[in-house]
Amino acid sequence: MIENYEIIPGKGVGNILLGMKKEAVEKILGQPDDKEDITYDDGETSITYYYYDLKMDLTFESDDDNRLSFISVEGEKFNIKDKIKIGDAKDNVIAACKALSYSLPEEEDMSSDDVPNQILVALDNENINFWFTENALDEIQIGPFWKDDDTPIWPV
Repeated sequence: MIENYEIIPGKGVGNILLGMKKEAVEKILGQPDDKEDITYDDGETSITYYYYDLKMDLTFESDDDNRLSFISVEGEKFNIKDKIKIGDAKDNVIAACKALSYSLPEEEDMSSDDVPNQILVALDNENINFWFTENALDEIQIGPFWKDDDTPIWPV
């Protein structure tokens, strides 16, 4: 089971660390509730594990040697240094990022017919994406830090 719900940019969430293999994650969390396999145009693949009770998605990508490449959370227990959590208003999240000395956020309107009023706030240096719907944070995504454009820094 997950040890705690703190999101550590570039590292992971609790004892779920970026760079882990699927088998290591399964030892901690068990089998996922669902899986989604995707094959991209360039032949690379990804598999996403969905853990519905945790409100956590874990994506493993073939171009990262099938390591845990991205973690997405939607549950209210998850937080970044007790300053950012699901449900927070966009202005509060941006203020908390500034207080944490994170990089300048980049905002992009991602609204569609299916999801109106959706905004993505990305922090490139921290490799964090904050997704907002109707001005409320509803998803946090993290990935690894990068040594250069081609080399992720895996915490495991």
